[in-house]
Parts: sequence; C-alpha cells; structure tokens
Amino acid sequence: MFAISINYKNAKTDIREKYAFDKETTLLFLQTLKNIGLTEAVYLNTCNRAEVYGNGDYEAAVKAMAEFSGAEPSSLREDAFIYEGESAIRHLFRVTAGIESMVIGEDEVLGQMKAAYDFSREHGFTDFSFNKVFQAAVAAAKKIKTDTELSKRSVSVATIAASKCHKFKDGHKKILVIGASGDTGGKLVKNLLSYHDSTIYATVRNSHVTDRKLTLVPYAERYHYIACADVIISCTRSPHYTVTYSKLKSEELEEKPRLFVDLAVPRDIDENVLKLGQSELITINDIEALAKENNEIKKAEIVVAEEIIEEAVDELLKTLYFHEFLSEFDLVKHENKDVLSKFIYHYRDVATAEEFVSFLKVLRRMEADA
Repeated sequence: MFAISINYKNAKTDIREKYAFDKETTLLFLQTLKNIGLTEAVYLNTCNRAEVYGNGDYEAAVKAMAEFSGAEPSSLREDAFIYEGESAIRHLFRVTAGIESMVIGEDEVLGQMKAAYDFSREHGFTDFSFNKVFQAAVAAAKKIKTDTELSKRSVSVATIAASKCHKFKDGHKKILVIGASGDTGGKLVKNLLSYHDSTIYATVRNSHVTDRKLTLVPYAERYHYIACADVIISCTRSPHYTVTYSKLKSEELEEKPRLFVDLAVPRDIDENVLKLGQSELITINDIEALAKENNEIKKAEIVVAEEIIEEAVDELLKTLYFHEFLSEFDLVKHENKDVLSKFIYHYRDVATAEEFVSFLKVLRRMEADA
C-alpha cells in the first residue's frame, strides 16, 4: 500500500486546487489507476488535501495523477509526501482522526474519508485489504473522538470561520452563504446560527434543505443578495469562481465594509474583490493562522490518540498478514490441523504484529521443509 499526499503542509492553495477532481474526473482517474495495474485505489479530496491511496506501483500512480492535474510528474513529486507500507497505513489513520488536519481534531475529515472510501468501494476499486484498512481507520478515529479531548473542543474550519464572521461587525449582520448544502457549508451555517446575531441567506443545490432559520435564495440571484450582505461566504466544489470582481463592479454596489470568506479549493471568490472599497477577504490559507492556538491546546491529546492508533494498526497488520498467510499455508495436510489452527488463532490474539509475522514465517519454513 502507498499514499500520495498533496496537502496544506507542502503545497499552497494554487497547487492543491490542480488536484481537486470532481466526481466524474475522480471516477475516470480511479479507472485509469485500475487500468495501469493498481489492484485497489481511493482518492480523497478536501479543501486542505488531495490524496491517493493505492495498492500497486506508486510511480505509475504519480504519472497518472500528474496527467489528470496537468502537472509534470517531477513537479508533483516535489509537492507531494509519499508513504509506503506501514507508513502509508499510519498516515491514513492520522488523517482520518484529524491529527494531520490544519485544525487538529476537526470533524469534517472523518466523514470525507469515509465518503471517499465508500465511493471507491461502490465502484469496485477496493478489495479485502483496503476494506479492512479503511474500516479500521474509521473505527479508530471514532474511538479517538470518544476517548480523548481531541475533538471535544469543537473547533474546525467551519467554527473558526463562523467566529471570524461573528466578530466582523457588532450587532445584527446579513450573511450570504453560497454552498450551504455541502458538508462544510452545513456545519458553517449551524455555527453561524448559534450566535443569534444574523439573518442568513443561503444558496443551495438541494431543494430538501428547508431550515426555517434560513432564507433560501436562487444561486442565480446571488449578486443581488451580495449587495445587501455584510458577510459573503462561499464553500462550493465549483471549478469556477462563484463570485467575480467584474460582475460585482457592474452591479455598482454601495461602498461599505464587507467580509468575503472563501473556504473552497479551487477558490470560489475572485481575490480582486479587495478592490471594492472597505472589503476584506479571508481564504482557507488564512484559517491556518487562526488555528494555531487551538492546535497548541490539543497537542497533549495527540499523544493519547497516537497510542490508540498504534494499537489499532497493530491489530490491523495481524489481520492482513494472517489473511495472506492463510492463502498460502495449507492447514488441511497437517495431521493435527484443529490443534494447530486453535494455537495460531490464540497466538494471534496475544502477540504483537511483529511477533505474529515472525511466527508465521517460521511456520512457512517448517511447511517448506516438511
């Protein structure tokens, strides 16, 4: 197993957005990986990272990822972290638990990882190995959220952005949220509502969103509502700008303080909106600075979370190695196969992964010499 990670630690937004594939492109990308020999593959795309997890030749995956993004393979290698074997598994566990997130312990990535895995599984791009690995990573993340304080201090991209919006202006505010039906948008709206100091207009794709506390507006009329809004937030998966300076300029908006918040990758809001008088723009990169204090508080909890991950990874490795062993080792031909089978299972339960793998290697040598 390997993992190729383009994330906020090693690549700025303009680089990450090259790898922000939509669902149709993701499906084509995964099929391409299968066609070039990968036996399993999962693609994760969030506002802070684009990652490929695969079984097979990671160099082939690098070339395919570069081709789909329009980047040179050599450039991708410079921008990416690449993990192999157990390091890739541990990276997956850490990402799923929120330890590798810009905001440590944030909740969104667990759902995003599960959705990425489900997408691959439903389209036939996972098998026994990845099913076990990703299910174990999700289970460990849930245990960490339950048994540690890592996620109990509810801070995420959405909560930090909502706090910034709340502090932008005293008193009542009018807020337009473009993309409220998405995961980040939904959490953001929930946090905004908790302050009880704003009227929220929301553009949504899904007609089933009927929160009475929101005023739903057509996406096509967003510029009309920007004109009267104090805060404009966009967090869609659109490959194009949802708000452009040229369109805003043509609307001849009244000059007043406005806060634009862009939580999307690729970016939703044209940075030239800063040319509007008294406007401020916050992007996903700015959230990183706002998250530092939160991350310092949570560092102590990471130690506990990592212990949970190590235990889970150890159990997972035993399961994977044992599955591989059973496909090669013929218990049937052994006279005391029932006794041997019980002993092997009991040894697996009490041994570490390292001890168990060593034990299985000895059994293989014994069978070969028999």
